[in-house]
Parts: sequence; structure tokens; C-alpha cells
Amino acid sequence: MNEQLVLQLTQIAIKESPLIIEGLRALFKKAHPDAPSPSDAEVVAAYESAFRSSLAKDAAWLAAHGDI
Repeated sequence: MNEQLVLQLTQIAIKESPLIIEGLRALFKKAHPDAPSPSDAEVVAAYESAFRSSLAKDAAWLAAHGDI
């Protein structure tokens, strides 16, 4: 794994997190125009939940198929 690349991406993600959160809120509003807009905390919680779910699925797949 390229640790420098991971560090650079992490720095961008931290710096741009307000823009990312606002983008997710706008996408939610577009998909659900009649629903109340989620708060920043709700967006972050949903993103964290989706990320954890994705990692768990990846780990389960690797456990079933062996490390590739």
C-alpha cells in the first residue's frame, strides 16, 4: 500500500469534509425533495455507517475466498 498516497487522500478528505457533507446533503435533497434536510451530524453518521458496512462486507468476502 502506498502510505504517502493514503496520507495525501486523508488530508484532502479532512480539508474538504464540509464540501463533501454539503454535497451529500444536496444529493439527499434531490433524491427526497419532500423530506427534511439531514443535519451535518446525520450525514456524517450515515457515511460512517456505510463505510463500516462496506469494510465488513469486504472482510467477509476475503474470509470466504482467501486473501488475494
